[in-house]
Amino acid sequence: MKRITMRGQTVEEAVEKALARLHVSKEAVDIVVVQQEKKPFLGLFGGQEAIVEVTISHPFHCVESFLKHVIEQMNVRVQLACQVEGERLVVFLSGRDVARVIGKHGQTLNSLQLLAQGVLNRYTDRPLRVVIDAEGYRKRREETLVRLAKNMAKKAIQMGKDISLEPMSAWERKVIHTALSDDDRIQTFSAGTEPHRHVVISLKR
Repeated sequence: MKRITMRGQTVEEAVEKALARLHVSKEAVDIVVVQQEKKPFLGLFGGQEAIVEVTISHPFHCVESFLKHVIEQMNVRVQLACQVEGERLVVFLSGRDVARVIGKHGQTLNSLQLLAQGVLNRYTDRPLRVVIDAEGYRKRREETLVRLAKNMAKKAIQMGKDISLEPMSAWERKVIHTALSDDDRIQTFSAGTEPHRHVVISLKR
């Protein structure tokens, strides 16, 4: 767990400096006052700075703080709720502006999740994950992708040739691969480079 020691003219100043250094909110940390400030006698001698020890209570709190800040900066009317499920943090977004946070084919949502994962990785060495969903979008998108995979596999078999799908995120490509993994007539693989990486459905020779 990340911990820093900070000095300041007052405890409040030392804490603010620590939060700025860690890039987190006060709710995401535990604070121990190591030394209270002491004003110098007659303004001349005997004074001492405040010293605080600030520890991030859990890296998930840092992610939540980061997402709240981003949503505020996006100026969208969206509510955020977090749920810890073992080694992952699931973030649920809702509200009248949620479509703006999802973006075309979930591109904005995926970018937000990627940024949040980067923040999480900065504060922990454990294999923790963050998943961001918006009013059930990911479940609906997964169902759509599974249908697409089945239809395109059928088409590839009927036409007897490979079919390349549109560029997708890593998560979407994984859904396609998984959906067709049990079909012994075809195989799937990813081709191209980001952001144009896509799935190819190919007949087994």
